[in-house]
Amino acid sequence: MDAKCVRALSMAQREFFQRRACEYDTSNAKADFIAAELALTVRKRHAPGPCVVMTLGLPRVTRSAGDVGSVEPSVGVDGGLAAKMGSWVTSMVDAGAFECETRTFVDEKAVDALRSTLYKNGFDNVAVEKLWNERKVGKQLDEEFEEARKRSPDAKHVVLINDAQRSRSQFARFRKGLSSGKVSTIIWRREITSKTQRKALVKEMQLVSRFGYSVYIAGAGVDAEGNATPTAYLRVDHGAWDDVFATPNTGIELTIVAVQQDDKFKTLLDGTFGLCPTKATARNKNESFGPSCACDEGKFVTAPVGTQCSLKSRMGSKSYFNWFWSFLSGRTADDVEGVAELDAMLERNGELWRK
Repeated sequence: MDAKCVRALSMAQREFFQRRACEYDTSNAKADFIAAELALTVRKRHAPGPCVVMTLGLPRVTRSAGDVGSVEPSVGVDGGLAAKMGSWVTSMVDAGAFECETRTFVDEKAVDALRSTLYKNGFDNVAVEKLWNERKVGKQLDEEFEEARKRSPDAKHVVLINDAQRSRSQFARFRKGLSSGKVSTIIWRREITSKTQRKALVKEMQLVSRFGYSVYIAGAGVDAEGNATPTAYLRVDHGAWDDVFATPNTGIELTIVAVQQDDKFKTLLDGTFGLCPTKATARNKNESFGPSCACDEGKFVTAPVGTQCSLKSRMGSKSYFNWFWSFLSGRTADDVEGVAELDAMLERNGELWRK
C-alpha cells in the first residue's frame, strides 16, 4: 500500500476501534470462529478439494457455552472445562469445520471426553490429541503440520488457535508451515494485559506478514437475537498497525487473521469487511485496485453503540483488575522469552530475504 493509503487507513481504523472496541473482544462475540466460517465458506466455493483444520487449545467462556450437555462425561472434566468444550463443539459445527479433516489438540483432561463427543455425533474424520507442553517441546506445531501434510499432501490448511494464552513464540516454531504455501489462513486469539504482550503481538504479525500473509484484526458483533456476525476487519500489516489496537489493561482479547495474499478470502475481507479500499503497488501486487483511499464506515455503524463500547470506557472500568490479574498470572516472563524468539526468527528470515 502506498503512503497515502496507509495514512487514510490507519486514521479511519484507529477512530473506529476507539469507538467500537467491544466488537474486537472475543468475549463479546466469537470472532475467531466467525472468521473460520468465512474462510471455509470461501474455500468451499472457490477452491474445493481436501482441507485440514488444525486447532490448538479451547476458548475462554464468559457467557452461554452452547450445548454443554452434548459433552461426554469423563474423569477430571469439571463444569468449566465442559463449558469450554461445549462452546468449542458448537462453534466448530457452525463454522463448518468438520467438513474438513480436523486435528485438534487440547488439555489432556479433555481428550477422552471431546473425542467421545465428536464420534458420538458422527464426526469420524477427526483426531483429538494431547496439547503439548510448550516449555519442553520447541517445534511441535511444525511437527504436527508435517504429519497432517503427509496424510493429506494436497490439502489446504486452516490453523485456529483458540487459547489466547498460548506461547507468543508459537509462530517462530512454525517455519515449515508458514513457508509451505499450504496454510491458507491462520486465526489466533491474543490477550493484551501488558506492554510485553503487545510487543509480542506486533512481532508475530511482522513475522507472519514476511511469509506473504495479509494480517487483520477481526471484528464481530451480536445482534438483538444474540447472533454473532462479522463487522469491520482492520488491516494491520505493512505500516497500518496502531498501538491503540492493543492498549494494555482494557480486558480485550483480540482475534488476529492472517490470509495468503492470493487467497479469495483476502478478496472478500478487503472488498466487504475492510474500512478502506487499497491500491496495487510494486510492493504488493496482490492488492485490488481501488478508486481512491476514501474510507466508508457507514455499513458497519447501523446499530446504535453505547458509550460503554468505547475504548475509553473499557480502560476506565477494567484497567486495575486486568493489571492485577496480569501481575498474579506471571505470564510476563514467558512473553519476554516469546518476544526474544520472535526477534531471532525475524532476523533469520530477514537474512534469507536479503540473500
